[in-house]
Amino acid sequence: MAPERADLIALYERYLDCCNQHRYEDLGEFVSEQVTGSGPVDGLAAYIDGVKAVCTAFPDYRWEWRHRVVEGDTIAVRLIGQGTHTGTFSGIAATGRRITTQELVMYRFADGKIVECWGDLFPVVRDALGGA
Repeated sequence: MAPERADLIALYERYLDCCNQHRYEDLGEFVSEQVTGSGPVDGLAAYIDGVKAVCTAFPDYRWEWRHRVVEGDTIAVRLIGQGTHTGTFSGIAATGRRITTQELVMYRFADGKIVECWGDLFPVVRDALGGA
């Protein structure tokens, strides 16, 4: 049975708040140890590493949801991200540029945690940096 829509939205909003506060140690509250689809390597540790990579290179980076669609146990979210590039990101040295990104991510939840995540921020950020 799928979770209630309002409960899923509230859970997602707490997850996004955790990401925006850079509380990496708390992401396991929202993301399954066996999460898949979030990058080239599956699992919670790789998921956390991806969030850390963005927030290390862009210490003021924040995600804001603009649109979301909830169907059963899945949420599709259009996110706007903004941050200032002050550290190395994916081999790109700090540029000092402030970037704005747009991404579409789909999350599937089971037992109150993200078990699948489809969306990759790395190419979006590299493009925003102009492939610098």
